[in-house]
Amino acid sequence: MTLPVVHICIATGQNAANLIPLEQYDAREVWILQTPAMRHSAANLAMVLKREGRVVERLDFDDSSPGVMAHRATEIAERLDGRHVILHATGGTKLMVLALRDGLRYVEAGEGRLDILYAETQRQQIDWLGAEARTDAMADVLDLRQMLLVQGYRIEGDNRHAAAQQRAASRADITRDMGDNAGRYGKFFSSLATLASRAAEGASERDRTQAFHYAPGGQSAVLMRKAHDKGLLQWDGEETVTFASQETAQYFAGGWLEEFVLLKLTGGLVRPGRFSSNLRILSVDKNVPNEIDAMVVHRNRALLIECKTGRQTKAQDAIYKLAQLRQQLAGSVGSALYVSAQPVDDNVLQRATEYKVDVLCGADVGRLVPWLKDWLAR
Repeated sequence: MTLPVVHICIATGQNAANLIPLEQYDAREVWILQTPAMRHSAANLAMVLKREGRVVERLDFDDSSPGVMAHRATEIAERLDGRHVILHATGGTKLMVLALRDGLRYVEAGEGRLDILYAETQRQQIDWLGAEARTDAMADVLDLRQMLLVQGYRIEGDNRHAAAQQRAASRADITRDMGDNAGRYGKFFSSLATLASRAAEGASERDRTQAFHYAPGGQSAVLMRKAHDKGLLQWDGEETVTFASQETAQYFAGGWLEEFVLLKLTGGLVRPGRFSSNLRILSVDKNVPNEIDAMVVHRNRALLIECKTGRQTKAQDAIYKLAQLRQQLAGSVGSALYVSAQPVDDNVLQRATEYKVDVLCGADVGRLVPWLKDWLAR
């Protein structure tokens, strides 16, 4: 006789660890236990599951004392006689899990069944306890949209639409040149970004014309001629440069590095739907906006990428913000990468190490693909 299955999970700040087994085992009915501190997290998890057509129930779970937890676990068990109960032990405190395990064992005193699973995201496996103990390999089930939604964020806009992809493809050779040879261009990137920023922020067409302190030469002049031939800007070999449009100015002000990352990601490294660039997201409950230069989801882990092209005056602040966003959007198994066309100081590298943010700067920008391949293989 096949018993109707119900999955019971405990809302946690690491919601992805709850969602992964629910997706992997196609849970159709889910009960989410929410402590007073985790009601918001429970709401985010329930939202994702309901959008997928699953039956979801949120149950309050008072965790103020062991006695109260034991009593509540027994109450829940009384509703589950004759059911196959799968308890997700990934969330909650140890005391909560023990109380639930002991309380839900009453299910087996009747005609029900109890199994317990634990999602080990670091090791990419799901462990089962009970009469048939086993370990399953964790399936790659979460996409970019799910990863954000389960943490309470929705996508407001990104560069996945066709127009942005075509625009990036039309100037891909210039973009790759700048990224692959970032070390050769050195401080020229800072000068170019400064002028392009002024042009992008200008109120009139005249503002699209800017002037270097001196005429670019050498490798920088070769780049400028390529950009001129592509119609991205007008340059006659002297100090003056005219950007073709405000959008083009935004590209040279820093957007090119984001496109460089996007071009590498679209080269087949990551599955469609698992990455994007120039992401604009909003928290579901507070409408608080955030921007992410690029984000990748692979094997249920997220990577956030921040791109900088000009002189790094507030690099430590940017790295701190990136580390905070990683924690909010990706949790304990998330990664963060800071990509800078300019070299960064040793104190910035030290701060990045403290916040567990990886850095590719200067000539190392050209190593982006090997770095991504290494991250994907972890």
